[in-house]
Amino acid sequence: MIDKSYGAFFKKISAFQNIKYVTSYKRLMNLLQKIARQIIKKSFNFSVWTIEQFHDKNYYADKVNELRKYPIGTLGYDIAKCLDENKLGLVPNYESHDLKHVLLDFKMTPVDEIRMQAFMLGNGNYSVPCFAILTFGVILLPDEWLLFYKDFKRGRLAKPISTWTIEKYAKFQTQTLREQVIETQTENKNRNDRHLP
Repeated sequence: MIDKSYGAFFKKISAFQNIKYVTSYKRLMNLLQKIARQIIKKSFNFSVWTIEQFHDKNYYADKVNELRKYPIGTLGYDIAKCLDENKLGLVPNYESHDLKHVLLDFKMTPVDEIRMQAFMLGNGNYSVPCFAILTFGVILLPDEWLLFYKDFKRGRLAKPISTWTIEKYAKFQTQTLREQVIETQTENKNRNDRHLP
């Protein structure tokens, strides 16, 4: 009888230690994920700051002021609103980048930045910044791989938008443009489904 009670006692201690180790592991992983997201955020902020040092910020500030004058619901107005809400300005030579954030409804967060690059890679944007940002995200955020893959697939099915510019699309309703991109996704998916056995 004594041996059995000691065995049960040690099993309880062992189970408690396993829970303790699992909890410690989860805390460590959460901390590492927070650090990874901070690294990504600081890297993006530094990149934007570096780009801005070589360009006339007033020109881009004036451009955002012009976007604010578009009617509510247009892509131009929504881009300006998004930039204002996030206390950002247009990044020189990357203005269409903010168009895509708004059009595709990706937030201005580290994870959504990488998600958008996954979508754009699927959409045909084979640029060095796209590959670099996505690679950076894949290395630092392995817990988001499935989400990045889904966004990549969505990009493959969507209407090509890598060449869209603010100048060309600012006057159109954001929702209408989104529906066109999504409609294309649905049409392409249905077309691909018809070819399945």
